[in-house]
Amino acid sequence: MPSPPQDNIENADLQWQESGAPYSTRFDDIYFSSGGGLAETEHVFLAGNRLQQRWLARDQALAATAAPSNEHFTVAELGFGTGLNFLCCWRAWRQLAPQHLRLHYIACEKYPLQIDALRQALLEWPELAPLSEALLHEYPDHSAGVHRLHLAGAAGTAPITLDLYYGDATQTLAAQAERSTAKVDAWFLDGFAPRVNPQMWSEELLVQIARLSRTGSTLSTYSVAGQVVRGLRGAGFEVEKVRGFGQKRQMLIGHYPQEARPPSPVGMPKPSWLNLSTQAAQPPQVLVIGAGLAGCATAHSLARKGYRVLVLEQADGIATGASGNRQAVLQCRLSNALNGSRQFNLQAFLYATREFARLNQDYPKVNWQACGVFNLDTAFSARKERCVDVDLSDYSPRIAQRLDRHATSQSAGLAVDGASNYLSLGGWLSPAELCHAYLQHPNIELRCNAKVQRLERDGQAWHVYAKDAELACAPTVVIANSISATQLEQSAPLPIVPIRGQVSYLQATAGTVNIAGVICAQSYISPAFDGLHSVGASYSKNVSDLALSENEHRQNIEGIAPHLTHGTIDADAITGGRVSVRATTGDRMPIVGPVPDFAAFEIQYSALGQRERKHPNTHMPYVNGLYVSVGHGSHGLSNAPLCGEYLASIIANELLPLQSKALECIHPGRFFLRELKRRDYSR
Repeated sequence: MPSPPQDNIENADLQWQESGAPYSTRFDDIYFSSGGGLAETEHVFLAGNRLQQRWLARDQALAATAAPSNEHFTVAELGFGTGLNFLCCWRAWRQLAPQHLRLHYIACEKYPLQIDALRQALLEWPELAPLSEALLHEYPDHSAGVHRLHLAGAAGTAPITLDLYYGDATQTLAAQAERSTAKVDAWFLDGFAPRVNPQMWSEELLVQIARLSRTGSTLSTYSVAGQVVRGLRGAGFEVEKVRGFGQKRQMLIGHYPQEARPPSPVGMPKPSWLNLSTQAAQPPQVLVIGAGLAGCATAHSLARKGYRVLVLEQADGIATGASGNRQAVLQCRLSNALNGSRQFNLQAFLYATREFARLNQDYPKVNWQACGVFNLDTAFSARKERCVDVDLSDYSPRIAQRLDRHATSQSAGLAVDGASNYLSLGGWLSPAELCHAYLQHPNIELRCNAKVQRLERDGQAWHVYAKDAELACAPTVVIANSISATQLEQSAPLPIVPIRGQVSYLQATAGTVNIAGVICAQSYISPAFDGLHSVGASYSKNVSDLALSENEHRQNIEGIAPHLTHGTIDADAITGGRVSVRATTGDRMPIVGPVPDFAAFEIQYSALGQRERKHPNTHMPYVNGLYVSVGHGSHGLSNAPLCGEYLASIIANELLPLQSKALECIHPGRFFLRELKRRDYSR
């Protein structure tokens, strides 16, 4: 797969014409027609792809089945620009208001507009103002990779999913895992003209468009250049010229016929062993085992996509484990390595910030406080590397900034002993209330005191048992019960490490009440919540004793107190605490995805030749209808929302919110594959 791009991107270079419309100086071209951008979009892209007729026909067909529906229609655009095409598509969707169909819109953009420029450009269309404001509220103008946004549909309909792919279109589309059922239904080819932006019309990119198209997928574009016509036909599309918009005599429409799968795609990488193979589509009912952050986030994402979800929790309430602390800190794990792990950590962090802001509007008890996180130079990672060594130049300033000691002290609300890396989008919330908010969706049912001890597959359904009593059955099951996952036969091989963590509660004083953000050294201290600060957390493999430890209280205080003004806090102010067990992994990345069939996996791997074992390029075998989300460790607040959305997207056969290199870093089979590679098969 292509290497993950750097996290930074270049924004669009603009000039503003006398009319107020934006003009690209990079491509020497306009963003939309001076003869009416709205009308052009409706003619070229909405009508060119017959969208409303197709939506209506699909919705009516689904209504006639009288069965629950979680189907979606995917539109993909090359060149998001000002967002005009998306806004018009969104408006048309809301006007039609399909009841049984969801809209998934994907847009590739290498040079996104900065948010202020986008706001100015969208003033051109006051009739789109409500939708424009909603887009601007969620819009990211920084950081390469996939940004998934959830926007409101019409009343009583499912939310719109908008994926912004920031980076080179060929690379970002190629980084979508190969899955035969996850395809695009309609393409808007709206990059700048071939004469000024030939990369947007290259053979490599058109092959990716064909790869992600299904039989009957359509496309439209204003361009009728010979290069475009030949390229699309070479990629397998049937195209024709039709009447263009306004003074433009012609435009191009096309479709992907059944027989048109191109041989030997140009630039297609070999499939990775850890890529996702297609699993059978299942009816829209799912069982989720575990009502902590991972389980609740997954249940919410599934419910949002139309699934009926039953959450089974072994305790008598939700968030009784590590998800039940008073305050949980959201921050991004920074790294110098430009790899899949870094990509995952950044995308998960950004997705969580949007998710929490949205949920907090409807459920204020979540208490999301985007107060910022200060990682002092005196904060060490597990490898004893100073945070100051992270090169922030590869991160957008909106993600991470370098503050000297004075600026850190001013922003944090009290004097500290050094400079910091400041995460302005970070903060804290109440994780238990977040779990409650996730479960409020009407498609979710919660059942407590339901300890799952056994799973059995019978035909098309999983049967879930507590001892010999059946608790429930469903075609799809998600295991999200932390360290208890090792007690189930199917997930027992997963290398989950239990870690004890203790948080200390510190009474707010005149010296601490002004703390304005989360301050991290060897320990962290949060701003006061109901008169108490959370300080922590210890990190111990001794999990046999879950009683509060005076020694760990002392360690928590000693990890932060020396880095603040002398005497600001001390152990005498501790009023209590909480102990829980986190589930982590050897590489500190979560385990999320379809559960491998480990026995079949080993047989299949051992049958490979010696050379093939070094770089296996076939798909791993999976257990049908079984998924897992565990091992989130101390970053569950950051990981769980995107991981839940990722799992829901796999199950719903959508294009994914993670690129291949990132999903390989969290793949449930990665440890087993490493172990098999170390074995000696020569005997």
